[in-house]
Amino acid sequence: MLHSFSRRLAIGIAAIVTPIVILAVEPGKPSVTALETTAYRAIGAKHPDPAMRNGDTLAEKFLGSGERAILKTEGSGNVIDALQMDTEAAWSSLGPFATAVHVRTRHIDAVFSEGLASGASQAVILGAGLDSRAYRFSGLLRSVRVFEVDFPPTQEYKKKRVREIFGRLPAGVTYVPIDFAKEDLAAVLERAGYDPRKRTVFVWEGVSFYIPESAVTSTLRFVASKAAPDSRIIFDYFLESALTSPFLVALNKRLSAMGEPIIFGIPDHDRRGFIERQGLIVAAEEGISELRTRYLPVHFKTPGQPSINYVCTALVPGARK
Repeated sequence: MLHSFSRRLAIGIAAIVTPIVILAVEPGKPSVTALETTAYRAIGAKHPDPAMRNGDTLAEKFLGSGERAILKTEGSGNVIDALQMDTEAAWSSLGPFATAVHVRTRHIDAVFSEGLASGASQAVILGAGLDSRAYRFSGLLRSVRVFEVDFPPTQEYKKKRVREIFGRLPAGVTYVPIDFAKEDLAAVLERAGYDPRKRTVFVWEGVSFYIPESAVTSTLRFVASKAAPDSRIIFDYFLESALTSPFLVALNKRLSAMGEPIIFGIPDHDRRGFIERQGLIVAAEEGISELRTRYLPVHFKTPGQPSINYVCTALVPGARK
């Protein structure tokens, strides 16, 4: 789910004329939903069956005493309790969002790995938050430059936690702070060493449904216009119809109270067209229901159940128009 900078990031890219400032949490601290999502990844990474685990073995390390205190203070003590359960009991306790995050993590990890193996020499994590891919994929990233883009106070918080966990900041990661009230993403990235001529893998996870349509389209257009041919972006989204589903209506009551409501979905009938009009080519779309069937134990699979949210892999065309 969203942390406070992710919303700032995409709104900044959109270059909205009237400034919009959305602060779901105190600047420089992770949001409750970001911490809950980290906990869901941590729970899935401990499944006793290696074939069922996600690969985020670092998620639990990011949930230190300070992070757990935030969860408890904000009424998410059930998530802390679930961390002490076995994985499947925790999934049953927490409900479908926990398994959705688990299978999303597994799938994005797989596509991220494929992108690196196919020759990408750069990776950009947009709104990095507590994402750990820059650290746990160190083997595949030996010759790849990684950029973590974030709002300065949020990034300083992340760097502090990375130092606490690893003892130092890894040499292969470039931290790119940006204030969108004053700075342009393309210019800031290029000053940090990003090369738009090199094939790049972008990860944009758990953001698109929290921001306006204009911010979603501007983010996709940024990748289409400022990345080398055959670069890819991996991102997730909800369908427009899902916003009125009983599940999301109920969930949004809680998210709205946190200042982080889900507000955008891609039109059901025009998913591919919506994305491709931004200048990208849809390579694959995987529904969360299908990913549950692929990655979960049989009693958590949802065969035949229509997906309301998807993970998309989109490519930058091989030739510019």
